[in-house]
Amino acid sequence: MNNRQNNFERPTTHSFWVIGLSAAGKSTLARMLFDRFQEHRIPCMVIDGDEVRHVYDDTLGFDEASRRKQTQRIIRLTRWVASQGVVPIVAIMHPYEDDRLGCREVFPNYYEIFLKCSLDVCVERDPKGLYAKALNKEIHNIAGMDIPYEEPRHSDLVLATDRLSKGEMLEAAWAEVKERIDTIPCDYSLSRRIA
Repeated sequence: MNNRQNNFERPTTHSFWVIGLSAAGKSTLARMLFDRFQEHRIPCMVIDGDEVRHVYDDTLGFDEASRRKQTQRIIRLTRWVASQGVVPIVAIMHPYEDDRLGCREVFPNYYEIFLKCSLDVCVERDPKGLYAKALNKEIHNIAGMDIPYEEPRHSDLVLATDRLSKGEMLEAAWAEVKERIDTIPCDYSLSRRIA
């Protein structure tokens, strides 16, 4: 029992965190990595920040305090997933550097992929219509616009997604990810995505 508790508190499996502004390509890359893991029969799970918000039936907002609370939720969920021997692929904005550094303390095999995309390109893409609403003053607390997004200083991999195609983004990420999972036995049939 104590061993299970210790494993939950400090998981040893790798966790891959795909971070960046809204519309930078986080969910897209996370799902492509999920498919690539599945091809190699490695147990994994996508933990998407937007989807996790829908799991909790509450009114958590997007101000700094709410965003930090959301990050703590993601950390707890990721710890639980990793404690089961399943590789978490986390897609989250992760706007604060101290939260990112805190993750490195919790997850010894934390790997951070920062999707660097200019705000102009993110605004142009805007699949959720958030930037348009922010520009029209309909909503507030949009990272990169009326609240800051602290650019990561210690990311393990930086991908310029305003210049890369989806395929190029995946292959660049996979080249680095694969080096870190080569020691994982590839004879699993379990691979999951959560919403």
